[in-house]
Amino acid sequence: AALNAYTKSVASEVAPHGVRVLAISPGNVTSPGADKLRQDLAKGLSLDPAALTSGVPLGRVGVPSDIAEMVGFLVSERAAWITGSNFLIDGGEAPFVF
Repeated sequence: AALNAYTKSVASEVAPHGVRVLAISPGNVTSPGADKLRQDLAKGLSLDPAALTSGVPLGRVGVPSDIAEMVGFLVSERAAWITGSNFLIDGGEAPFVF
């Protein structure tokens, strides 16, 4: 909630200067560090590592390009009228986490 409020507040302050403010809230994305963390967590909980992502409605962990594609769109002219927003990119997982 704080990130959303901050993003909207700053966006309204700087919009008259032609500056857009956007936030990205990525979900579980694969990387060497995140993959190790998932493995360690699964081991500590005596779970199959796949169980940690079984609740993702789209059925997989994200990859960096999932986030990069959205960022690419948001910085493009096609998104010129978007500001003050937070984009949750998580394969649909958030409603099941919170």
